[in-house]
Amino acid sequence: MDTTIFSIVQPEMQQPCQPVTQFDEQLARDIATLHEAMKTHQESALAAIQLGIPKQIVAIDITDEQTRRQQFVLINPVIVGYSEDTALFKEQCPSLPDETIETTRAVAVKVKYQDPQGRHQQLEAEGYLAVFLQHTLDHLHGRSPASYLSPLKKQRVLTRLKKQLKK
Repeated sequence: MDTTIFSIVQPEMQQPCQPVTQFDEQLARDIATLHEAMKTHQESALAAIQLGIPKQIVAIDITDEQTRRQQFVLINPVIVGYSEDTALFKEQCPSLPDETIETTRAVAVKVKYQDPQGRHQQLEAEGYLAVFLQHTLDHLHGRSPASYLSPLKKQRVLTRLKKQLKK
């Protein structure tokens, strides 16, 4: 099971992911790979595309502001509502190593998704969980935290990452 995390400069990371249509053993293997990668790399959230799996799958395992552990696997997730209130967050991403990106995000979101069995679900999230959802779902649409940078800073970051990949 390959748990290598792709860089945002790799072409795969810049493409929208395909919806999951089969809730089968392959999906279960993809989810297991996500969980293994999260464990191996000590990550709190990953989109399947970060492992080169171009499907709309996200796994999250965080401890929120109230020290509650929250674990989710979201299939075909869509943010259907954003709070009007926003805040500035400092985000890091394993696909964008050694960078902290300041982003303005909604402080609460509502997400519709399917669980691993294909059942339709809805999640209302706020705080860290809302930020993790917005960040990780961006990856499903070919966006990364670098999308929030000024053009000059974005170019510098991408150039540095491309040089790292060549090594």
